[in-house]
Amino acid sequence: MWTWSLNWGEITPYIVVGSCPMTPGDIIRIREETGVSALFSLQHDECLAYWKIDAKAMCHAAKKLKLATMRCPIRDFDVPDMRRNLPRAISTLAHLLRSGHRTYVHCTAGLGRSPLTVLGYLILMENVHKDEAIRLILRGRPDAVPAWEALYGACDDLENLYREDISMRAYELYETGVNQDPLMDWTKAKFAVFKKELIKYVVDQTV
Repeated sequence: MWTWSLNWGEITPYIVVGSCPMTPGDIIRIREETGVSALFSLQHDECLAYWKIDAKAMCHAAKKLKLATMRCPIRDFDVPDMRRNLPRAISTLAHLLRSGHRTYVHCTAGLGRSPLTVLGYLILMENVHKDEAIRLILRGRPDAVPAWEALYGACDDLENLYREDISMRAYELYETGVNQDPLMDWTKAKFAVFKKELIKYVVDQTV
């Protein structure tokens, strides 16, 4: 049976993944021991209620420490909800990182939703190969279990949503004659369009 403890692991020099802070004191400890400048929560309201976390008190504590705070609620153990909200979560993380923040990304245990978000960010925004991305995740969080089916599903949804743009970009690549491989052109076009569109997602929710 899983029991909560405050713990974390560094994934990259700018991304730390860990369990959720339960008290303002936990936020102080995270700030002092990890050196982060932003907290990004994937916890759903149901998580906050179950663990009796006072979101207002936590936000106040973070502000006192001059920590940026963002939140993208995703239901725990709910793959369809992960799939639906993952693009916005990836976009939010990208926003924090592009703003220069070393960011603490957490769900509740720091083993499912937060590693999934970082995995998606590395693959879709940083062009890290999936094998290297999961290696980085597991190096910092050995017990992480990101839902690959949610990531693949979100990618399918994005591909369907932006199919016309991807087709145009793939044709442009094909015309250059560099690859001479329509499938490779499509894959490169797909990830280029994903990155472009995810950057434009509206970040609209703070902790």
